[in-house]
Amino acid sequence: MSSEPAPYGQYEDINADNRPSRFNKCLADSISTTDRIAHYDTWAKTYDEDMRSYGFTGPEIAVEYMKRYFTNTNAKYLDCGAGTGLLGVHIKELGYTDFHALDASSVALEKAKSRQAYTKFIEEFITTGKLGIETDTYDGLVCCGCFVPGHLEPDCVEDWCRIVKPGGIVFIVMNQRWLSQEPAYNEGKLEAAFQKRVDEGKWELVVREQRDKYFTNDVAEVFVFKIK
Repeated sequence: MSSEPAPYGQYEDINADNRPSRFNKCLADSISTTDRIAHYDTWAKTYDEDMRSYGFTGPEIAVEYMKRYFTNTNAKYLDCGAGTGLLGVHIKELGYTDFHALDASSVALEKAKSRQAYTKFIEEFITTGKLGIETDTYDGLVCCGCFVPGHLEPDCVEDWCRIVKPGGIVFIVMNQRWLSQEPAYNEGKLEAAFQKRVDEGKWELVVREQRDKYFTNDVAEVFVFKIK
């Protein structure tokens, strides 16, 4: 496995000066939801380049699971927390014809549109309430890199069980470190939210796996669920 990850919230800044990195700022607990979205609006301009500089391979890892579970290229899928559409390049290459992008940042979604890979754009914040999406809309949902400090609450997955059709696949790619280091997820809180929906018969765990080099020294935790 990879070497010991850097301490909580510390990622090398791409800037030569001493300004806090754009990545670390988006993880801060001290900023409001409105300010966080505004930060992403500003960051969208350099987000792709910055994430590459941090060694982020989440989209490449996600592609493994898209190939494995999203086998019908004409089905309807959702990139939940799509951001600038880093998955879009792969979506286009794999031939998916109806992939939707959901994100709270309008500026990020504008950049995602430039990928010419998504067929619909939904500007909405992912909460523990209902999204403005009809029940049983999607054949699958991917959430890559959104379970991080200050972002998704564990119970947001409740609505994912509603908007994905029975038999559809939901898979989550996240940094393993947050399972132990993020107070909203640690001590089994996030896994408990996932297991609650298993116990309630809303989805079943298909596989849980790890992938090295999610960031340079971090491990990806991947959860795959099938909606019941």
